[in-house]
Amino acid sequence: MNEKKLKQLYLVKRLVLVAIIIYIILFIVLNTSYLSIDNLRRFGYSAKTALTQTSASKNDIMSFSSDESPVFSTFKDGFAVLNDSLISVYSKDNIRFSYHSANFRHPVMRVSDEYILCYDRGGKTLKVFNSFDLLFEKEFPDVIINAAIDNSGKIAVLTDKNGYKGQLVYFDSSFKERFLWYSADTYPVDLAFTSTNTVSVVTVAQELENLNTVVYSLNYVAGEERGNIVSKETFPISVSMKSDGSIEVLSESGLVSFRSGGCNTVYNYGSQLPHRYYQGDKYTVISHKLSAQNDSYTVSAFDVAGNRIFENLFSNVRSVSSISDTVFVLTSDTFYILDSSGNTVSETDAPAGVTGIVPGRYKIVLFGAEKAYIYTMSDFLK
Repeated sequence: MNEKKLKQLYLVKRLVLVAIIIYIILFIVLNTSYLSIDNLRRFGYSAKTALTQTSASKNDIMSFSSDESPVFSTFKDGFAVLNDSLISVYSKDNIRFSYHSANFRHPVMRVSDEYILCYDRGGKTLKVFNSFDLLFEKEFPDVIINAAIDNSGKIAVLTDKNGYKGQLVYFDSSFKERFLWYSADTYPVDLAFTSTNTVSVVTVAQELENLNTVVYSLNYVAGEERGNIVSKETFPISVSMKSDGSIEVLSESGLVSFRSGGCNTVYNYGSQLPHRYYQGDKYTVISHKLSAQNDSYTVSAFDVAGNRIFENLFSNVRSVSSISDTVFVLTSDTFYILDSSGNTVSETDAPAGVTGIVPGRYKIVLFGAEKAYIYTMSDFLK
């Protein structure tokens, strides 16, 4: 090989090497949020098992006994399952990454982008996992009421406390206890990380014969209570943090929005309690039965300001749900996917016996008393 060809070959190798380096840099820049250690381990595990293990079908079916009542949650591009004795984490191909023992009588699971928080409501044990490992475990001296975890791993836990109505314990992202807050006058029921360095605690206060909802804002870095907002004659049935950082309380009479400037009832449904409801980060979905004589229901979706964005009519509604701009409706025989205007995007026969929906960006779980059906969004959007 002459000198000229050697130089050309050397130049080509350098160009290829530069191209590879540029590709790697672009990949890292465009996927910084994805390139966590846990995500890299998930990728490596999936790549390895793809060579040695057949992936489950797209609509994998999980069976369990009727007395198990497992809790399902979507996690990253897969999902997680928690029952009274075990937590299992699955990949996008429904292959189990890991499983860990648990001992919960009333298991609760809450997830963030990177973490899975499990605890026993009415018990004293709390655990935090990623896709593969138990990262943190705590046995509290008092009964756990509720808990929350953010994307960085910060944890806030509400517990009972002798001499108080309850207390909040805050742990930083290294799982070190950093802040305690005691509730002397109101009963804590739920909480959420809302804005920078802030956790909001939803409580109930009795005023003569009435019940009020009081939401406290706590700065866990400064270690102080920054204020509270009171909604008179409101009892919280369900609580959600919305995409704009507000706290939405579904009460016995309507939707109440708590913001830094105060609170107001953004939608009032009066004495007609919802038949089914789901509070997503962007939309809250509520179904009402039209009459006791038929099986017709209205399904309505509301934005963070309480504006009704659509109302559709369905028969035999079993469950409703939403994520981002997508709304889900499950009837006795059909599973519907709707857009934010209420238009039907997908309409599919529902498996027999399913009664609930667990929504996710990649996975959707339809579950009943003894079976759960695991789908990907692409199974419906063809």
